[in-house]
Amino acid sequence: MKSPTGTQRRPWLPLSFDQEAASRLAEEAKIHPLVACMLIQRKIESAQDAAAFLQPKMMDLLLPDEIPDIDIAVDMILAVRDAEGKIAVFGDYDADGISGTAILLEMLKHLGAQVIHKLPNRVKDGYGMHPAIVDAFAEEEVDLIVTVDGGSNDVEALERAQELGLEVIVTDHHQISRMTEGVPLVHPDRPDRPSASRGLCGAGVAYKLCWALAREEAGGDKVDDRTRDLLLELLALASLGTVADVVPLVGENRIIVRYGLRALAATRRPGLEALIETTRVKRSNLDAVDIGFKLAPHINAAGRIGEADDSLELLLTEDRERGRELAQHLATLNRQRKEIENKVTEECRKELDEGQHPAQGALVFAREGWHPGVVGIVAARMAEQVQRPVWILSIEGEITRGSGRSVPGVPLSDLYEVMEPVVMSMREIVRPPTEGPPAPGGVTLKTDHIEQLRQVLASHQERPEVSDEVPPRHYDLDLTPQQLDLSLAQSVQSMAPFGEGNRDPILRISGLRLDGRPRLVGAGEEHVQATFQGNGVRIPAIWFRAAGRAKDLTGGGELTVLAHLGINHYRGRHMQLQIVDVVPSNR
Repeated sequence: MKSPTGTQRRPWLPLSFDQEAASRLAEEAKIHPLVACMLIQRKIESAQDAAAFLQPKMMDLLLPDEIPDIDIAVDMILAVRDAEGKIAVFGDYDADGISGTAILLEMLKHLGAQVIHKLPNRVKDGYGMHPAIVDAFAEEEVDLIVTVDGGSNDVEALERAQELGLEVIVTDHHQISRMTEGVPLVHPDRPDRPSASRGLCGAGVAYKLCWALAREEAGGDKVDDRTRDLLLELLALASLGTVADVVPLVGENRIIVRYGLRALAATRRPGLEALIETTRVKRSNLDAVDIGFKLAPHINAAGRIGEADDSLELLLTEDRERGRELAQHLATLNRQRKEIENKVTEECRKELDEGQHPAQGALVFAREGWHPGVVGIVAARMAEQVQRPVWILSIEGEITRGSGRSVPGVPLSDLYEVMEPVVMSMREIVRPPTEGPPAPGGVTLKTDHIEQLRQVLASHQERPEVSDEVPPRHYDLDLTPQQLDLSLAQSVQSMAPFGEGNRDPILRISGLRLDGRPRLVGAGEEHVQATFQGNGVRIPAIWFRAAGRAKDLTGGGELTVLAHLGINHYRGRHMQLQIVDVVPSNR
């Protein structure tokens, strides 16, 4: 069966689980039997673990001194503060780096430190800290540089700082290729000293550093009320970075996001308030989906096609008028980002339709004028469509740069050996392993080597079976219409926040018939609203961004729906299906 894009539709298969273990867990933990099934699927098997998952507590957040070198970093920062020296915070241009930079700046200012900051421009500066940036800090008579969400592998810049006599602290969470001697590395996943906090994003690591600074300032005792309030407030920013960076929402990340969402809903930060209003997010039921699909894209938009400093200023500003201006500016940038992204995607699809690319191997799309800020997003879209690794390259004169994305089971690193003789440099953003797509990558090469890169990738089939079969998607449980009600929806929502590592459960409901005609809703009529009937049960549903598939509901006969079970808060609280896919019941 073909999808609207012309590619083979991925089949749906059920996740397996131990029914006896689920029944035992439901009884011992006193939870809904269906929720117990889904917890067993997530390897949560004891009543104690179920309670920790469903009702995470702030007191379960691990103490910051569990992360390597955090004690050294605290001593260095406070020593520079006490000597009235200058601290420079160097972050990254994505939502994680921006949020983490804001967190650290707020705490340093709270502690009375003299601080400046620098966020790179994606186009002008590229990724990471370079020697030229260190030179600029030296000219500003900086005494200490603290990185956020990066720096682990910026060896040349770190060595340049040592040459100039500048102290550096690296805080990061990406995979480490080589450690620089003499530079404290506050990192929860160091190869020499892995910690139980493995999995934190850059903003999460920055938050732990701020917590450690606050504890030390308080003499190791309980922090004062003002500092405590700031730490709770900064959880809002930590949750932004955590969800935006798509790290697994389990363990500490789950705690940060659960309580960060509360802080975000209650925030009085002018910029965040304006952004929440601009994106039409409802504070009363703000969730991780709102961050991932509404707030974070706006924050990321500045780093993609503008200046990341605009998003940082939005998070930090105390001026309400300025907050509104910045929120509107980010909304404009995000609309422009979507337009650019859609244009590049369509141009790539046109090349495919015209048969310009080989039937096997990784694909390479390259064109002059493609904005480097969207190539990663487009690569992800195209990889999902063709189920093969994809590189999207932006030609800039004699040099070409771009991003790659792949599919489950085919890490981009499998391609690096064959690519190495053709390219100038490669970069892989490695995160803790998950069941999702493999880590993204970046590449730089000479423009006249693009065709050679295409040829070596087309001939390289490390795992040829991947291109022959479309990988399945998985759903959690088969349910009947009679099992669907508000009580079950509330029980399922107790498993939130949903995201990487804890996806929103997908239920397969068969025997449904359309009740009336579906309606196109939303500002651009891009969503489909429908009502189903099943064995006397009336079930409302919404299908986001699926206007092109509305006809799939109207063919007559019974339907099988794959959907999330959510709650509609409009005029009360009502159960509602959030459709993921629709297939005839006989399939």
